Amino acid sequence: MLCRQCGYYAPEEAIVCPKCGTLMRTDASEGGGAESIRQGKRAREAVKNRAARTEEEIRRKRRSGASHATVPLQPVKDTRVEEAEAEEETEGYFDPIEENLGGIGAEEEELKRKTFERRKTEEYSDEAVRQAQAAAYAARHAPGHGNRRMVNWFKVGLAAFILTALVLGGGYFFLKRTEPGQMLMARMGQEANSTALWKVGEEQLDQGNIGEAILSFEKAREKDAENGVVDVDGLLLLGNAYEADGRVKDAAALYEEIYTETPSRSEAYVSHIRLLLASGEKGAKAKASELMKLAYEKTGDESFYTQRNDYVPAPPEVDLTAGYYETKKYIAITSYQGFDVYYTFDENAELPAGGTLFTQRVFLDEGIHTLRAVAVDGELVSDELRGTYRIIMPSPQTPRSSLAPNTYKTRQRVRLKPGLDNENDDDIVIYYTVDGSPPDADSPVYTGEAFWLPGGRVTLKAVAVNKYNKVSNMLEILYKIDIPEPLRGYNYETDAPKDFTLYITSMIEFQQMFGEGTLVGNVTLENLDTECRRYDYDWGYAVMSKTKSGWVVAEVCLTGTGPIAAPRGTKVGDTESFVVSKFRDMGQVESPSGNRGLYAGKDGTGKIWVREEGGKIIRYRCYSADGAHWWQLDYVTNANGTVTTIDMKYDP
Repeated sequence: MLCRQCGYYAPEEAIVCPKCGTLMRTDASEGGGAESIRQGKRAREAVKNRAARTEEEIRRKRRSGASHATVPLQPVKDTRVEEAEAEEETEGYFDPIEENLGGIGAEEEELKRKTFERRKTEEYSDEAVRQAQAAAYAARHAPGHGNRRMVNWFKVGLAAFILTALVLGGGYFFLKRTEPGQMLMARMGQEANSTALWKVGEEQLDQGNIGEAILSFEKAREKDAENGVVDVDGLLLLGNAYEADGRVKDAAALYEEIYTETPSRSEAYVSHIRLLLASGEKGAKAKASELMKLAYEKTGDESFYTQRNDYVPAPPEVDLTAGYYETKKYIAITSYQGFDVYYTFDENAELPAGGTLFTQRVFLDEGIHTLRAVAVDGELVSDELRGTYRIIMPSPQTPRSSLAPNTYKTRQRVRLKPGLDNENDDDIVIYYTVDGSPPDADSPVYTGEAFWLPGGRVTLKAVAVNKYNKVSNMLEILYKIDIPEPLRGYNYETDAPKDFTLYITSMIEFQQMFGEGTLVGNVTLENLDTECRRYDYDWGYAVMSKTKSGWVVAEVCLTGTGPIAAPRGTKVGDTESFVVSKFRDMGQVESPSGNRGLYAGKDGTGKIWVREEGGKIIRYRCYSADGAHWWQLDYVTNANGTVTTIDMKYDP
């Protein structure tokens, strides 16, 4: 039969609707329910006919004595026809029961309750109502029972699309923006950030998957490099992975890179030192000791300093403390551990290769000496011993003169004496000159006796020298003695031969005057770097020099009598004293070597030199008029003091 409430077709024997629980009508008045309302006027007659057939069937069953009906039905007024007619009159109005057949709300529940109570009173006894309620409750809670409604597939699709988008968006956010998601991506071998790669690599390393760990670490390192980041802890893990994989060289290179870029971290130093000491390669121990030193300097970690001191030899020792000394010294450099010691005084030398093996005491002369030394045990080198020795011996004071500077009318005698601080020193030697030259070791030595000053303008110069060969400042005093001055010194401009001029007269001109001579061959002239040739003559020889303008005469040497005259009437065969008397002589005495200064000044010099082979050279030198070069005149004497050679030459 058709439920008048929800339109559900229920079995004929049903008392209540299995779907909505509404009491079903079974009498002849059933034509006015939901079916007639839904089907309109044309259905009412069909409903009435069906109700009549149903009532007839019920009477027939009663007459036959059927006993299966458990609830006696009481005649009830059939209101369905009236309700159907009312439906036509109220068509278009809102019916809450019809509009809400697809669902059960609070209002519908209240309406159903009231309707049920009303109909219960009208149709059934209390017992029938209780049985109907029990059947309705069982129907509602039966498995699979529920309200049927129309499916809105558009809403279902939209909801599915939104749910899928949310799932995909959430998954993307989880994988790309969260640490667990990034680690999941890294484990899957997909693109991930460096932090996740470092962590996953560490997991793989802990699990013994060394190759996979290295790949993860290297990817993380590349990521950090792109972002300009250095993850020291991660790089140390990579170094450990390299070691575990047997890639020791790669690990050592990585550790060196770490402490080069991040020198304050100590872990990389420790690992690299460990690898060097374990390698057994030549030079590895030396590198390890140097790395210990570097690590201590960069990190300040005392453990590196202690480790190195326990590992390398101790620095050598000396028996003379560095410092200032006034006497020459000897020092010994040793290693108390018995190792070889190499030393140097060169600041730029590299030890031990550039040093000297110590075998005997080292002499320290006057000066400043910076000693550097190391002890060597195989390839291990100690820290450097360094010390500076200043050997500065005392210098004497400037000597004093007994004659004050002044102008004197007569010849004067002079005495010299040491400075006040050296008056009682017995090691002071005073060197002096009156020829105008600065005193040196080839100057006269003051013997304590007074000496005469020459006439004219005289400059007395003197220095004191002590036993350490330290020279004092120079004493320099100008005197004017009003007596005739000595002769003037040699001057080529006035003393040159009248027939030629050195380094100006050409070879052709010279040979036209004195003959071609005999070519001996090429010779070398002191201070001349041009090609030179010697030509011999009866009276001596001449040397020609090749210049840009041609050959010129550069030297003329007289060994006998001939057409060329020597300056100031001198000639071969004269005595030493005669020659000296023709030029200026300040009367200076001989030095300990036998040499004697004649004069010295801005216009030239004159000096007598003792020859090793015997005899002397009386040498005069003067500047040219333009000051560009020298003219030199030598008189060579034999052991008897007789002039054997007169040599005139150009000296650039």
